[in-house]
Amino acid sequence: MSRIAHDEQRAFLHSLRRERTAAFRKEIVPYFRYVLQSGFGLFASAIFFTLLIGYMDLIKAVPADWPAKWVGAVVLSLSALRAPLRTYFRPADSVFLLAMENRMLEQYIAVALRKAVIAGVLRTLAVFALFAPIYIRSPQTAALADVHPPIVLALLFVALTGINVYGGWRERRAAARTWRIGLKAVRIMLTAVAVTALLLKPLAVAIPFAAVAVAVLALLWRLPAQHALPWDKLIEEEAAARRRWMGFLSWFVDVPTETAKPTYRRWIAWVGELIPWSRRKAWHYLYVKVFLRGETFGALWRWIIVTCLVVAVSGSALVDALVFGASVVVCGLQLSELKRVRFVETADTLPIAPQGKLVAAAAVARGAGLAAVALIGAAVPATAGLGANPGDAEVFRFDYWLAAAGFGLLWCGWWMPRKIARFTDEDDL
Repeated sequence: MSRIAHDEQRAFLHSLRRERTAAFRKEIVPYFRYVLQSGFGLFASAIFFTLLIGYMDLIKAVPADWPAKWVGAVVLSLSALRAPLRTYFRPADSVFLLAMENRMLEQYIAVALRKAVIAGVLRTLAVFALFAPIYIRSPQTAALADVHPPIVLALLFVALTGINVYGGWRERRAAARTWRIGLKAVRIMLTAVAVTALLLKPLAVAIPFAAVAVAVLALLWRLPAQHALPWDKLIEEEAAARRRWMGFLSWFVDVPTETAKPTYRRWIAWVGELIPWSRRKAWHYLYVKVFLRGETFGALWRWIIVTCLVVAVSGSALVDALVFGASVVVCGLQLSELKRVRFVETADTLPIAPQGKLVAAAAVARGAGLAAVALIGAAVPATAGLGANPGDAEVFRFDYWLAAAGFGLLWCGWWMPRKIARFTDEDDL
């Protein structure tokens, strides 16, 4: 192929990525006006300033029993491990762009990887910048900080982040799903151990260990059969990224729906079998199955876990109550997605009245919302005092807890189900 043709392909691929990136932003950015109008911006600002005040109080005097070692290891490991790759691929690309696969690797994927590495490096630097004052001031890690120069640690964590982003790409190339899962599991384990060693062990030992861990990963990447460019995997990930964005925006405004990908979740899917087998409960059964195997449930239970972790380390009765109340608001907004569920066309042939759909959706949302309130409400008194400073008196206030629980019951048990069950002109039964 002539040099002119090469230059044309390079220019085409660069412009293709720019156009798709701009098109995606143009698609979602207008919806953020509605997100801000809904009060989410005020809510996010309140959470941010609450966390900022707590962080400033913490770095002024880090308690001796505050687990700075393990908090740093966990947070920095999670930051280094994250390896997303936005390609903006579309299903037809594996047909129309296949002839330019080599050029795609050089001019398209390489650019995406570079951007992913830069984003990962900036994220890890920000996380380390927040943790470094705690690392230096904590009684548990002050001695370690004296022999671990922050600049050296920052560079080491940046290198680990870049390796993880590249490792995520190599895992995607594996042809067999079992290899992808195994490689990712090994990468997670070795990265977590390497980060912990860099924080808590002498650098003369930790750096060689991290180098050996990277060498082991590099060797494992060569073992499985690989695709030159994993079209199907990247197309699937891009579709999942779009679903997550649209799912978030749909809490606040109607957006074009994306085809959801079901998940088995055998550990919880059995709940649907508890519903009585009758025509009157048919829509309830369908909504429960769709909810438990859909992305809404995944987002809900992950949010509940994050909330419980925040409550566990807050050490303040007021912060616990505020987090409790804010979390159930988000849970209710997530559950409102049930109103937008669209069943396959064959569901219209079932001998059940369509008028019961929204009532069933509201009932499922009510049950899930009350379960979320119960789990978070139980975590507040169960973890009271875990993150408190010695001598703090108000690690748990029953009146705060009761007010937050009452609000949660009204929001998730009455208000949101009421909105879901209300029929509007836009609803399609």
